[in-house]
Amino acid sequence: MSARFLLFVWLLLPLMLHAGVFKCVSPAGQHSYQDHPCPADHVSHALKSGYFSQISREPYQIHALKQQQQQQARQEAGQQQRQDKARQWQQRQLKQRQKTCRQLHRRQQQLASQLQASRSALQTQRLQQRLASQQQALQDARCSS
Repeated sequence: MSARFLLFVWLLLPLMLHAGVFKCVSPAGQHSYQDHPCPADHVSHALKSGYFSQISREPYQIHALKQQQQQQARQEAGQQQRQDKARQWQQRQLKQRQKTCRQLHRRQQQLASQLQASRSALQTQRLQQRLASQQQALQDARCSS
């Protein structure tokens, strides 16, 4: 009989020890789980016994969605930043090219004026060679006339 009694108690023990679980959410948004009701200023959710899957997953899904949106925003910001840097680089390259072209044109004008003022055939020949190489430099730099 004592064996039957112990078996009976052993089978009923989980039912006697079963306690309710309360999910409490504080005003600050912190979650806690306890076996007694939540304080008055906390939002209370009474959880049914069973598996974790019965707990609402909505906060976790919202959190995952927010993280995904933040990551997408960071990627878009990074892409915009790369585009801005590329545009700035192109502008710097264009300014540098314009500066180089101005210098080459100025040098070409100086050589042309020196050629007009040349007095000897040797000096004229040298200036013509320099002017030809200057025109080649202008073509190489893709400067318009």
